[in-house]
Amino acid sequence: MRFLGLFIIICSILSLLRKKHTKRQNNISDKFWEKERIANQTRRQDIRDLPYITIPLEKFPIGILENDTIKECENILSELSEKRILNLGTQTNTDLKLAYGSANLSSLTEYEQNFTTLCQTLVTYASALLSEEQPSSAQTVLEYGISIGSDVSQNFLLLADIYKSQGAVGKIEELIATAEQLDSLMKHSILEKLNQKLEE
Repeated sequence: MRFLGLFIIICSILSLLRKKHTKRQNNISDKFWEKERIANQTRRQDIRDLPYITIPLEKFPIGILENDTIKECENILSELSEKRILNLGTQTNTDLKLAYGSANLSSLTEYEQNFTTLCQTLVTYASALLSEEQPSSAQTVLEYGISIGSDVSQNFLLLADIYKSQGAVGKIEELIATAEQLDSLMKHSILEKLNQKLEE
């Protein structure tokens, strides 16, 4: 009889917890859909003066090396230089619609994709330059990637390797400080690997 009473108490507690969890989830869902409703009704905003990213092609060794990967990267960078590029960080589609209007979402998504392509291309470009024993040019490319807010881990790690080969420990510490400001899922991983390089 004692066990039956204990069982009933446990079931009651579990039922209460389940109801609280369900209510909390419903509240979260209701808030999300209300925010989405407002976002979808937000009027188009002027996005001409947003902080668009420019690519300093004049600082890169464009057209100097006969390497297929390098040429491909340079072609991509040249094409991107004619497009609008935005680092929109971790803003969701709902956030973007609230800030700039739902009518601008497709354009902003395109500009953010251009940023992603740019960051990936910079790492590939720098890696190819390093394979051609062009560390100075690779450093220029990677430092540009850091300056525009890239969160591609290899951008940080390749640059740290270059700094390490120069004995520039202070610059690795600066990279760590920059990585600490990232608003990215990659932040923890990047910091862990950079600190390992600092300790090696």
